[in-house]
Amino acid sequence: MELRSKQLGSVLKKFLWLDIGLTVLLATNIPIYIIFVPFTEMEDAFLSYDSILSIILSIVVFTYSIIFLFWIYKVHKDLQDLYNAYPTTPGGALAKVLIPFYNLYGLWDIYARMAKLFKQKSSTEDAGNRLAAYVPFYYVLYFATTVFNAYLAGQALEETFTTTWLISYIADTALVVMYLLIIKAVSTGLTRLSEQEKEDEDSTGT
Repeated sequence: MELRSKQLGSVLKKFLWLDIGLTVLLATNIPIYIIFVPFTEMEDAFLSYDSILSIILSIVVFTYSIIFLFWIYKVHKDLQDLYNAYPTTPGGALAKVLIPFYNLYGLWDIYARMAKLFKQKSSTEDAGNRLAAYVPFYYVLYFATTVFNAYLAGQALEETFTTTWLISYIADTALVVMYLLIIKAVSTGLTRLSEQEKEDEDSTGT
């Protein structure tokens, strides 16, 4: 079976890697600003460069947030194609992601159900175990970065070049890496389930 979510998952991962690259650049700007910029006449230009990077990063985050919604919808289309009785519908998955407050539980439930399904099959057990292990770390990083970034919001541009912001960028990068690992585990599990289905159909046909 051709997976509906496969191509979109690849696009999503590319945007997440772009997020990591831009965040690393922003983090690198902090020691550069502290060590070199005050002794040059390039402060205004450097601040403009940093602002442009931040704007591009915001656009990237917005874009992959939208892509994620389409991806999670198609993931559940694939799951229902593979298992008619799969309990979460594509629309239900979107509701669990989009409804405020409910989504704090909903996203966990989405991944927990997938992990449970994957662990029932020997071919996908490893993907299920990895997915189940990643989700708690994702939630810890998500809440930590949300609180931390809310605290830092509204600071003047010159105040972004501090150790506190460096820690924020490192935490944001760790969150996106965890996001990537979750998507990889889901994609691996779906691919192996699809391959298993094809093998079962071939063996039945012969």
